[in-house]
Amino acid sequence: MPVVLLAFILLACNTSTKTDSTAPEKDSSTTAMPMPAHDDHDKFKDVKFDYATDPVCNMPVTAGVSDTAHYEGKVVGFCSPDCKTAFVADPKSYLSQLK
Repeated sequence: MPVVLLAFILLACNTSTKTDSTAPEKDSSTTAMPMPAHDDHDKFKDVKFDYATDPVCNMPVTAGVSDTAHYEGKVVGFCSPDCKTAFVADPKSYLSQLK
């Protein structure tokens, strides 16, 4: 009896790989299309900025904006997160240079 049980276990646990004939084959024509790359330069293309330059580094906002802030009802554009961080820490000192 143990030999029969051992034979049954060995046959039941067959580790050979079989292809499933019921599974559909991969169709290469249905591969997902890659998403277009996100262009950060266009992210703020429709935003009207109240200042023509980044108030921290004086870079023109037409060169590209990576972030914005609203201060005293005005929209301020920044070329980098570092410039925004510096501005938020002391906005009046940076805006006084622009006026």
